[in-house]
Amino acid sequence: MNAQVKNALESALLAALVFAVCLWLVLTGDESGGVLRATFGGLGMGVGIIAHIAYVAVALQHAGRSVWPWVVAMVLIPGVSVVAMVLLSSAAHEAPGAGQAPRAD
Repeated sequence: MNAQVKNALESALLAALVFAVCLWLVLTGDESGGVLRATFGGLGMGVGIIAHIAYVAVALQHAGRSVWPWVVAMVLIPGVSVVAMVLLSSAAHEAPGAGQAPRAD
C-alpha cells in the first residue's frame, strides 16, 4: 500500500475514534457539568467528523480517485466513508505484485 494512503487512512481512523469517544462522553454524561461536557463533546464530535472526512478525501486523492463525489456521499450517507476505506485498502492489496517478493531467476 502506498505510504501516503496508509497514513491518511490511519489518521481517518484516529479521527473517527475521537468522534466516538466524544459521542460516548456526551451520551453517558450526568447532570453535573452537563453544559460544559456537552459543549466540549459537541465540539470534539464536530472536529472529529470533519477531520475524518478530510483524511479519507486525502487518501482518495493520493490513490488517484475522484474526491468530490465521495465527499458529497460521505456527508449525505454516514457509512460511505467505511466503503471508501475498504475499497482503498483492498485495491492496494489486489494490485499486481503487491506483497510479493522479487523472484531470483
